[in-house]
Amino acid sequence: MNDIAARTATVRGIELGRARPEIIVPLVGDDHESLLAQAEAAVATPARILEWRIDRFRPDLEDAEEHREAVLASLSPLRAALGPDKALLATYRTAAEGGARQPRDTDLAILLEALMGSRRAGTQSQVDLIDVETSRSPEMVSRVIATAHRNGVVVVGSHHDLEGTGGEDELIERLRAQRALGADVPKIAVTPHTARDVLTLLSASLTVAAEGQGPHIAIAMGSLGVVSRVSAETFGSAATFASVGRGSAPGQLEADDVALMLERLRP
Repeated sequence: MNDIAARTATVRGIELGRARPEIIVPLVGDDHESLLAQAEAAVATPARILEWRIDRFRPDLEDAEEHREAVLASLSPLRAALGPDKALLATYRTAAEGGARQPRDTDLAILLEALMGSRRAGTQSQVDLIDVETSRSPEMVSRVIATAHRNGVVVVGSHHDLEGTGGEDELIERLRAQRALGADVPKIAVTPHTARDVLTLLSASLTVAAEGQGPHIAIAMGSLGVVSRVSAETFGSAATFASVGRGSAPGQLEADDVALMLERLRP
């Protein structure tokens, strides 16, 4: 859960915002078997947080209730496959931000709440972190964040700009606003068109990190943005995303390569 005193967010003994950035590997298997196979491969990498891209799971199920039932049926086997030391980030990326589905806010909230509430009394949630797109309706965002905090789940409040980068002040204010909404780990991902766009993202990340209010994630996507994925520690980002097999966003590198570069680029 969020540790305000230490200004970190802690899950399964992993402190986001302290020392070397964490590597997050997306799991994008489209059915139960491929999901577990990718999880097995990801567990063997240095990544300590694995992201289940729920929007990519079971594309054959268009009905929200059927999809939810399939997701919940795979949750416990996935949690078991990860073992006790790997954290699970559940992400439903919507089409507006690069995902594979276009859910109604109500259906999305019900699914995310079901994922976080699927635990027995006295035990921790099977989901350790939950991604919430902060551009969704304020009511939905507030509802999911409140449920997460009741269940001891860390909130990643995310925004993905698929068109461009925006100005530095805009990026800084977005990260601050996400934290003000209750996100434990604000996250922005942008699409740079020039090297200067990448510098804008990195500078905004550095400014927010210097404020010392807690961890955040800042990523520039695509080939231009690769440098942002491996220089995360220098510019204050608490985590970076890397792939095992199929990635979930343009510009992702293999997890083993990212781990090596993060170590060699430590300031």
